[in-house]
Amino acid sequence: MSAKSFRSLGGAALAVLLTTAACDGTVGPNSDAKLILFANLAGTSVSTVVVNVTASDISAPLVFNIAVINGIATDTIAIPAGSNRTIAMQAYDANGVETHSGSTVVDIQPGTNPTITIVMQPLTGDLPITVSLGSQTVAVSPSALQLPAADTARLTAAITDWNGHPVSGSVRWATSDPSVATVDASGLVTAVRSGSTTVVATFQGAGGHATVTVP
Repeated sequence: MSAKSFRSLGGAALAVLLTTAACDGTVGPNSDAKLILFANLAGTSVSTVVVNVTASDISAPLVFNIAVINGIATDTIAIPAGSNRTIAMQAYDANGVETHSGSTVVDIQPGTNPTITIVMQPLTGDLPITVSLGSQTVAVSPSALQLPAADTARLTAAITDWNGHPVSGSVRWATSDPSVATVDASGLVTAVRSGSTTVVATFQGAGGHATVTVP
């Protein structure tokens, strides 16, 4: 695949989640940080995500190919800790045609890194892809819920680090359309009227979501 320049960032639509935490072993200025890459690419034609990492003190670019399975791209990658790491992403469809690109320059520190967001812009008429880099992942269960009007159901959220270990903490719940369904501080969803909405649980910048449909 030929190298292409990356467009400036902006907009939001889909989610890619990169989560950072220090790898086991001695922590120093050149330690690797573990990055969990998660991309929700449902509704796009993307079949592969390519991640390139460059910096003045990284002798050769680091390149990672992440396959998309059932609309999800996820993997764990390692990036040396240090300043001015350029993380560039390109998305490709099954025919090898580039569909999205985006990049950001960040400082990667040993241990937990703060959450930031970037955006992969579409090169055609598709939607942009929002990218989050943080220290944890949040998974909401169940990921899809159907409720008759006035019925209730409880969602749960699991917070984990890059190694899959549970992280203690409380998520914050919200709904994108409270006219369809509401959610309280404990994850209890109440269906209001017919339609579909997304219920999101967030923790320190990381987010997981579930689709709630009211027939």
